[in-house]
Amino acid sequence: MYSFLSQVFRDEVGWQKVSDFFQEENMTVLASIIAQLPPEKAQLLNQCLSNLRESAGRNFNGKEKEFGSLDLRKEFAYLFLTPQGVYPFESVYLGKKKLLMDKPWEEVRAFYRSIGIEKDKSEIHLEDHIAVELGFMASFSYLSGDFLSYEGEEKIDEEEKEFLIQVQHDFLEQHLLKWAPGLCDDIMAKTRHPFYHGVAALTRWFLACDLSMLEESLTMLTVKAD
Repeated sequence: MYSFLSQVFRDEVGWQKVSDFFQEENMTVLASIIAQLPPEKAQLLNQCLSNLRESAGRNFNGKEKEFGSLDLRKEFAYLFLTPQGVYPFESVYLGKKKLLMDKPWEEVRAFYRSIGIEKDKSEIHLEDHIAVELGFMASFSYLSGDFLSYEGEEKIDEEEKEFLIQVQHDFLEQHLLKWAPGLCDDIMAKTRHPFYHGVAALTRWFLACDLSMLEESLTMLTVKAD
């Protein structure tokens, strides 16, 4: 989910990218995870996924030439590259001056460095761009997912597992959830395209749900340690 959302916010999307995300294997895994949420949250997240899938199917009909249409490219440019759209940077939403590379950007960079990572040189966006922050979460979700997947096959370092989950929790709480919901609200208010409305709604509620899941994971690890 994080990887998909990061890609959608990073650049124009094509049918294949969305098609890959909605393939049955991914949806089965997501369904099993969402089922662990409280019923009201699970219902909301499932509805967001359903709405996004419907918007893709209705507008693009499963055809690359339709999905990569001029309308969609124009909408991406309108939303993320023009003054009439949004500025998907934490500094713009949380900084006192509402400008790029303000204090929130410095704090995001400090967070990355505190755990020993740097932005990839091939990444064109600043560290506090929504795509980069979601990509950060994707990387750590992948790492912690690997640890959890092999729990029955090999010994797991519980401290490292807890560290990986704690990092995700802290980044969500200290950064993404402080500004991304506002960005998503702005996108939903400004977009003229149902696909981006669906992406924004899914992002908004997925972040909140993931925080709940991470908190539950940390509680379970603490109980297990005791």
